Amino acid sequence: MDANAANSPDQDISSGTYILRELIKDLPLSSSDDVPAHITTADAWNGHLYIGTSKGEVLHYVSLPPDPSDPTSEASYIFASQLQPPFTTAQEGRDEGVKQILLLPQAEKVSILCNGTVSFYGLPELSPAYGGKIQQANCSWVGGLDLDLFNDDQASEVTAADPVIVLCLKSRLRMIKLGTEAARKIRDIELGGVSAIQRRGDLACVADGNIYSLLDVINHRKNDLFPISSLSVQEVVDEPKPAGTPQKTSHGASRSVSAATPARQTISHERNVSVGGESKSREGSPWPDRSSSRRRPSVASTPKRDDSPAKAIENPAASTEEQTPSRQPSRSISQPLPPNIVSPNSNEFLLTTGTNLSDPGVGLVVNRDGDPSGGTIEFSSYPESLVLDGVGQSAEPDTPGDSTPEGYVLAVVRQKVGDGVVKAIEVQRWNSEDSHPWKEWITVGSSDDDVEKTHVGMRTATTSAELVVPEISTSLRLRRLTLTNESSEDEDDKRNQEEDKFAARFSQVSASVLLYTNDRVSWVTKNPLILHMERQLASAVQNSANGELGIDVPGVQTVINSIRGQEARTELEFVTLTYIRQKASLLLFGNLVLQTVKGVNAYERDKRFAEEALVVGDIDPRVILSLVPILKDEIKHGKEGIWIAQGLRDTVTMLQRHCEPDSIVTDHNGPYGENILAIIRQYFFTLRQKKGFGSVSDEAHVFQTVDATLLHILLLLDQDSPRGVATPGEPSIRAELNDLVDRGVDCFDRAVQLFEQFHRLYMLSRLYQKKKLSAQVLATWKRILEGEEDAGGELVDGEHDVRRYLSRIRDRSLVQEYGAWLAQRNPKLGVQVFAEEDSRVKFEPAEAVSILKEKAPGAVKDYLEHLVFDKHHVQYVNDLITFYLDTVLAELEKPEGEAKSTLLQSYETYRALKPPKPTYRQFITDNALDAEWWRNRLRLLQLIGGSHGAASKYDVHSLRERLAPYSSELVPEMIILNGREGKHEEALRLLTHGLGDYDTAIRYCLLGGSSIFHPSSGLAAADQPILPEKEEQAHLFEVLLLHFLQLEDVSDRLERTAELLERFGGWFDVAKVLELIPDGWSVELVSGFLGSALRALVRERNETVVVKALVGAQNLKRSVEVVEKIEALGPVVVMAGEQGVV
Repeated sequence: MDANAANSPDQDISSGTYILRELIKDLPLSSSDDVPAHITTADAWNGHLYIGTSKGEVLHYVSLPPDPSDPTSEASYIFASQLQPPFTTAQEGRDEGVKQILLLPQAEKVSILCNGTVSFYGLPELSPAYGGKIQQANCSWVGGLDLDLFNDDQASEVTAADPVIVLCLKSRLRMIKLGTEAARKIRDIELGGVSAIQRRGDLACVADGNIYSLLDVINHRKNDLFPISSLSVQEVVDEPKPAGTPQKTSHGASRSVSAATPARQTISHERNVSVGGESKSREGSPWPDRSSSRRRPSVASTPKRDDSPAKAIENPAASTEEQTPSRQPSRSISQPLPPNIVSPNSNEFLLTTGTNLSDPGVGLVVNRDGDPSGGTIEFSSYPESLVLDGVGQSAEPDTPGDSTPEGYVLAVVRQKVGDGVVKAIEVQRWNSEDSHPWKEWITVGSSDDDVEKTHVGMRTATTSAELVVPEISTSLRLRRLTLTNESSEDEDDKRNQEEDKFAARFSQVSASVLLYTNDRVSWVTKNPLILHMERQLASAVQNSANGELGIDVPGVQTVINSIRGQEARTELEFVTLTYIRQKASLLLFGNLVLQTVKGVNAYERDKRFAEEALVVGDIDPRVILSLVPILKDEIKHGKEGIWIAQGLRDTVTMLQRHCEPDSIVTDHNGPYGENILAIIRQYFFTLRQKKGFGSVSDEAHVFQTVDATLLHILLLLDQDSPRGVATPGEPSIRAELNDLVDRGVDCFDRAVQLFEQFHRLYMLSRLYQKKKLSAQVLATWKRILEGEEDAGGELVDGEHDVRRYLSRIRDRSLVQEYGAWLAQRNPKLGVQVFAEEDSRVKFEPAEAVSILKEKAPGAVKDYLEHLVFDKHHVQYVNDLITFYLDTVLAELEKPEGEAKSTLLQSYETYRALKPPKPTYRQFITDNALDAEWWRNRLRLLQLIGGSHGAASKYDVHSLRERLAPYSSELVPEMIILNGREGKHEEALRLLTHGLGDYDTAIRYCLLGGSSIFHPSSGLAAADQPILPEKEEQAHLFEVLLLHFLQLEDVSDRLERTAELLERFGGWFDVAKVLELIPDGWSVELVSGFLGSALRALVRERNETVVVKALVGAQNLKRSVEVVEKIEALGPVVVMAGEQGVV
């Protein structure tokens, strides 16, 4: 038997909704030379298999339990016994041999209909029941169990009631109740020719060969429905009548229900008639009276017939009514259609109608009133057998919104395959409302077989069976993913056995439909979803003639769409859906790898499908990395390895065979980057969102792999980015890399290796910062600043970054070490580390100076300047002055140095300048040399010549001693020191005759010799010089006047003297000035001074007169006050003897 199933009869069975699982085959059927025997019926119950044959034999097989040590083993059947039920006359056609085997577990009996004779046996061994006395000939059907009490899976039904069955005799229906010890007749219903019956309570649906009817078995009321064949009744073979059968006289209210009843084209309630009356006399009947008190009213009696089955067996020839062979039809235009009646629930019956076996058939659903219920079901040909699977298991009808799975209608039909016709099982949904309903076929046999000689039947078994489908566990069981060429199967034997045992519980599927054909019996069972989907995915994998592997992306996407949004209702469904989604995503990603091997950029649609499938499938990221060269090295796992479903592992192995690492060009700017790196990058970023939620198995190693892979990909892609920091607010690879590192990665050690490998030292420092490894951060920055390659170039202002970072950490040793290193590298910036007030680590100045002197001598000056000038720590003035002076004197002491000549030349140049000219300090500042000693000298002048607190703290005497040998070269310094020691005349002499800095000389007089070389701009209020008394200023101006009068250059002498007297005449005594001015000078030279002096004298005289007048007036006022006081006191009399006389 070639069993195939799918959307067309030629496709493989495993891709369909239903599959065939062989139960037993090659049965030893008795057969004659010309006519081979075949199976006519079969049923299964509680591990027993009963098979009826066309030769009137019943074969009994018993199942052996599966091997408990092998979870995938199945029960096997062995032959138990063979039975040849008795019969009166051999039948032909559909009644040939054993037509029915009706198992009745409730009564521990089985009813067998063989060649028109019903006999009863005990279960399970088929021993004769009731002493072998009860047999009934001329029976066309046995059944009619109340489906409301005994559903299709009788083994699960628990009821105390004895089953009531219906024997369909030639001229009547006989209801009998079967007990374990005895059987009794309930009633006869005068309705002949019935060939099929299904019963729900008191209502039965029957078929009499021509028409379907609803029958009330209690009241004997019949409601005709519609014909089995839509052809006219005259075109159907006449139902044979037994020879010698006496004619019955019907009661007026009854009507004949023979096969000659006209075909009913439409369903009508008007044709609701009574059936022939019940026999009043029960004499000679072996069936006891029924114990039920419910009887219908008596009707007119009908002629009595001897219906005793016992007598029929004892004297077969005596029965002329029920044992006469059927006569041949008068004419045969078409083969009669077998009726099909199934009941999906207590309120409905499904019936079939058609024209002939080759033409399409129609299934109609009617309710208890005979009205159509729901739509029709179309069959490709008229069904020869019909069963419902997934419906009819409950007495309650299906309700909208019911969460139970949809049922299916299975029918044996004739299906065209090419030029031939085969028999097939047509599968369609029970409650489909589509205008073009979905269908599948399972072909039975092949197109080479004669369809008329292919005997196929199908029925619902008395008890369902649990079948083992090892393909399920084979796909779902876990196996180690092999990442190297070394095999570890031997090491994994124990784990493999455990996984096999665990997955075996998913291999059980329930089957309740039996298919029998020729010499074999099979289960018709729902194809597990996993096998159905597996087959569809397998069909999407294509191998070309040259051995290249191809993947049909639309085919894989179809599978994904078919289960999109589907919720699992069982553990197996959950595992199946997860597995299928993961395998589909693996295939779509494998397609991208295959395209990369070919050097082709995949379609954007394919890349989008792959990315979406990876996210939905939630496959272990290490699985897809096993297909990717370079990134494969980032896979992390524990000592037990990576365990995935074997179906996934087999897919990986298949893809690896066609994706050799050497065949992929790993250029991130080509297909490798577009097809693979971009997809993995997006998927892994999505996957990182699950970190910490515990929903990922082997989470530690998985996210180590994910983070390491993302770092590797981003480093590859970032190689083309321009140097420098990422632009804030703009998406870029570098910004993603920064964000990834800043959020933290689980693969710290591997991240360090990757950053070192790609020379991304700044990113390495960010990694260390995230881990708060301050020592490594500073060491990495030091490497960058000292010239080691940093491919990203992100440390733009590195020295300032170091300073800021040192101010934030609390490790004193690190701050000291790298602060000194920075001070040595950039003194001005480095000293801020030790002087920063907001730093978390603070150093005392003495400690900082000591550190700098030891590790960064070049930064000592900057630190001292910061202390003295910025922090006003005057105790460090001498240290700073000494530092400046050492630098200057060291330069002057060089034999080959030009410092001396430079200084002397600067004096000569300045003296040669004609007024107005800048001060000497401004002159040397504007014309400063780019030399350290020159800058130090300027700071020295600023320091010793200022008027702030630091200027009064240095040792003037020791400083003079060091400067004395260089007094001619360091004239401004000597001037300052003379001023500090009160040697004003010498200081003014050097200013006027040594430097020729007349403005500074005047400033010297005004300030009393302090702060003459200190810059005047930007001084704080506390640093403003304190002016001396005017008398001291007048003395200094007088000395300066003497020096001006002694200037060698006459014009300078005249101009400077005249200017001094004119500007500061108020500080001079006119008489002394006139004495000092040579007589030969023109009055005009001092006219300004004299004019101001005379004005001052006149002003002074006028002021004196005013003062005298004011004093006189004040005296007069006082005198008046005295007189008024005296007058107010009056005279005083002094008596004799008292002193004084008034």
